[in-house]
Formats: sequence, C-alpha cells, structure tokens
Amino acid sequence: MHSATNPTKRTKSIKVYVFDDEKIAIENKATAAGVTASEYLRSCGLRRVLASKPPADLITIRATAGTLKSELMMLSHLAKETNNQLFINTTERAIALVDKTIAVAFNINHLLKT
Repeated sequence: MHSATNPTKRTKSIKVYVFDDEKIAIENKATAAGVTASEYLRSCGLRRVLASKPPADLITIRATAGTLKSELMMLSHLAKETNNQLFINTTERAIALVDKTIAVAFNINHLLKT
C-alpha cells in the first residue's frame, strides 16, 4: 500500500456524483482540515467503517415491537386512570418485556456481524 511519504504518483480516480451543497461542504471540511478535497475523501473512505443495514426481518421486529409498546403505553395510561392496580402492573410488565425485545433486536445485529 502506498502512503503520503511514498513518492509514487496516484494514477487512478473514482468519479463521485454529489449535489452542489455536498461539494461545497466537502471542500469546506477539507480546507478546515488543511488538506485537498481528494485527500479528505481518501481519508474518509479508507478509515471510516460504515454500518451495515440490518436484515429485513430484524427491521420488522423493531417496528412491530415499537408499535406494540405504543399500544401498551395507551393501555397503561387507561389503567392508571381507572386506578386498577392489576391492570397497571400487567401493562408495566408487558412494557418491560417489549423494551427487552427492542433492546435484543438492536443488539442482535452486532452478534450477526461477529
């Protein structure tokens, strides 16, 4: 791999399409870092790790659990209005279980990568 200290001239290019405002932002960030836009993009492209998109099933689980939590929160509110301790306790336990499910659904993607 070549480095900045290696005098070999770069001869390959990658064409990247950007909007006007993106071009300006990249150039401004490069200037602020004291490098050219090319060096700035090379640095970003060679060092940054992009997160992979989670599987569709995992996205569905997260969305469904989020919707379920919203419904349970409404039931919890109604349970508190009726002052029925059994309903209050049941909805609170159900919300806690959904929260655990959501946490697992977000953490499972990390397990799939290892």
